[in-house]
Amino acid sequence: MFQEDTSIASKSILEPGVINEELLINLSIDQGPEGDAGKYFLEDGIKLDVITEIRIEFLNILNIDHLWVMPNLIKLHLSNNIIEKIENLDALVHLKELNLSFNHIKIMENLNHLIKLEILLLFNNHISKIEGIDNLHKLHIFSIGNNQIKDWEHVIYLRQFKYLYSFNINNNPCLDKDGYQEYLIAFVPQLIYYQYKMITKEERQSAIIKQQRVISNIEEEEAKKKKQLEEQEAFENLQNLLSKSYVEYLNDDNFFWHMFLDDKEGKDLSAVNSDTENAFEEYRKKISSICYEFSEIGLEEQVKRDNEIKLFNDIVNDGKSKVQNDSKDIVDEILEEKIKIFSQINLLFNVLDDEMDEMDDNVEVVYNWYIHFNDMISKTWTKLMSKEVLIHDQLVEINEVFKVNMTNMIEQFLETAREHFSQMRNAEADYNDNINSIILYYISTFEHESKLPSHLLDVCGNKDILSNNLAASHDLHLRVIDAREDRMLSRLKTWQNEYCEELYNNENNRHRQKILEITHLLQDIRKQFHSLILLHLPYFEINNFPSLTISEK
Repeated sequence: MFQEDTSIASKSILEPGVINEELLINLSIDQGPEGDAGKYFLEDGIKLDVITEIRIEFLNILNIDHLWVMPNLIKLHLSNNIIEKIENLDALVHLKELNLSFNHIKIMENLNHLIKLEILLLFNNHISKIEGIDNLHKLHIFSIGNNQIKDWEHVIYLRQFKYLYSFNINNNPCLDKDGYQEYLIAFVPQLIYYQYKMITKEERQSAIIKQQRVISNIEEEEAKKKKQLEEQEAFENLQNLLSKSYVEYLNDDNFFWHMFLDDKEGKDLSAVNSDTENAFEEYRKKISSICYEFSEIGLEEQVKRDNEIKLFNDIVNDGKSKVQNDSKDIVDEILEEKIKIFSQINLLFNVLDDEMDEMDDNVEVVYNWYIHFNDMISKTWTKLMSKEVLIHDQLVEINEVFKVNMTNMIEQFLETAREHFSQMRNAEADYNDNINSIILYYISTFEHESKLPSHLLDVCGNKDILSNNLAASHDLHLRVIDAREDRMLSRLKTWQNEYCEELYNNENNRHRQKILEITHLLQDIRKQFHSLILLHLPYFEINNFPSLTISEK
């Protein structure tokens, strides 16, 4: 008997376990609350999607799987298994504590999305590099002792975790070389505990003194990187704002260079001599100045549009809020009256206790309440519907006013846009004429075409070649300007039409939904009242009562 039990136990140890719904349910029951709380927990049924903590330990689990059915987990313990890969944790975005100690994990991966994680335990695995947790900015406690980490590079990596106060890396090869503790304490100043032991003030000061020069260099590099990131973020924010304002890449000379992107002949003509180079530079300044001026106007106009939208939303929300509060008072009034009448009816019939000789009088009293309640429901419906129809009409009117205001605002901006793009075309025409004059004069200084520099023969070897190349360059530049103008106008008008259409559809949907809510609410109250009377009066008697009806138009 002992041998059989030993064999079964050995087999259980060797066979990998699987995480499935059955296992999760069983563990939830075992680890659920005890006493009355546990009783209610079982009676309500096991709902895996609301469980916040589970321990899946000592079960020879090989693969992390099926945990997406528990998206609200805050604590997950998977220690003492045979897990080789961190995976399938994507759904656990609320996780704050993850224990994967005593497994066979080699790589830190698939953890970056756990942005709420505060505790990460990877003790006793086969990890050789600390990585893949850049987004875990809330990390407080990190244990990676008994692994295979050899170098000290992770120390600088840990500097980014500003809330990390406890770090355990005991029994790793990186500790074989003397000085690791001082190095760690010096470069990760936010640490309070190392190997679960509090770092003393003396230890910290000593470590900082020994590493002061290197710390200064690292802090300087970090400051540079921080500045670069801030500049990059500011640049991206500006580009996003410019794009939202429909004037992206117009705040510098980007658009000018875009005009020459596919214009080889134009570039060659601009470099014929110093005079063409000067003319080209003046042209660049002119186009860039027009673009910059227009981009500033675009940003200002976007602010105006945002203010108009905010004003519109404030008015709409205030109107909705007022009607909602008024409607709530009306509904509360009929609900209070319903409670009173229901109580009186129940009390009346309880007192009569089926005394049939007084039933006729009773029916007459109930009939009067019935008529009164029916009248109340009708009046309530009228009040609620009147307010809803009124607010709907007002919102439709406000939407129209907003549409007109926004249309006028956009039309004024588009008129300004047309003026600036027209200025660009004029600048292009002036440049084209200027270059033509300069080059014609230049080639006239040569007695014969053959004496013209060879690299210019295909560019401006004679008047016809020059004329053709200038015309091609001119047409290309105009196409670029026209395309940019058309795209901006189209995008802005499309946004306006779609935004106003969305406002219109949202209001209609809200209005229909509110009518259904009012109708369903009062119908439900009517049914409750009807059921109450049926409980006490024979059907043939109540059948003679006038029906309680609610219009559903």
